[in-house]
Amino acid sequence: MEEILKYFTDQGISKGLAITYIIVSALLLIMAVVALVMRLIVFIKYQRGNHMTTAMGKTSLEVARETLDKAGLSHIKVAKASWLRAFIFGNSYSLSKKTIFLRRGIVNKNTITAVGMALQKVGVARLCEGESKIAKTRNIMQILNLFAPLMFVPVVLLGFVIDILLFSTPGVFSVVGIVVGLFLVLTGFIATMLNIPVEKRANEMAMQTIEETGVLNEEEKKVIKQVFDAYIIAYVCEFIVAVLRVVQMILEIVMKVQASKNN
Repeated sequence: MEEILKYFTDQGISKGLAITYIIVSALLLIMAVVALVMRLIVFIKYQRGNHMTTAMGKTSLEVARETLDKAGLSHIKVAKASWLRAFIFGNSYSLSKKTIFLRRGIVNKNTITAVGMALQKVGVARLCEGESKIAKTRNIMQILNLFAPLMFVPVVLLGFVIDILLFSTPGVFSVVGIVVGLFLVLTGFIATMLNIPVEKRANEMAMQTIEETGVLNEEEKKVIKQVFDAYIIAYVCEFIVAVLRVVQMILEIVMKVQASKNN
């Protein structure tokens, strides 16, 4: 620990700031591992439910279509997601295409996971097509949630490179790059934050539909609820990771400024 602190203090960074950065970085690493474990648990529960056929025998496409039509959303389509869309978004609802996309592994299948996830995405579609501004905003910002954090370093470096090429020293373009980079990270963070209430509400709507239609029996409901709950816990973990990452980035900027002033 002392050697790590010395590394930072030798660069002109205060001990308190260095300790804060180390603690945040350690917490970020721990939560990243926890988030990864939760995603593994989600995968296991998802696959377990996808190997259990329902007693009623209705497929994901059938229950999704029936529920959408009953909700007055006949214009919304249900289709198989392409491999790229499935890789990026998973099972999802596209507000622009007015389409629920289901992964190849659950589309038109009569398993617990297939039926449950189809109804969950119907819930998302109903929220987006209704009065939920949070759901619409989350849906629009979803792409930023995936790529914004990855753009932070390239944007900051671009500003720095422009300054070096034009003025031979960091300046206004470096500052602009940092501001734009932080804005991108912040938008991705907001999308992650909005993900939790939207998905939680869609889970509740799916369970309500299951209760009303009886498409899943009591044992099957327990299985899909475990899948839904695992997803929510994973989203919470990912939100905490996003918060810690934003804090870490801010600390890194403050440390660089402090180091440049003291040197």
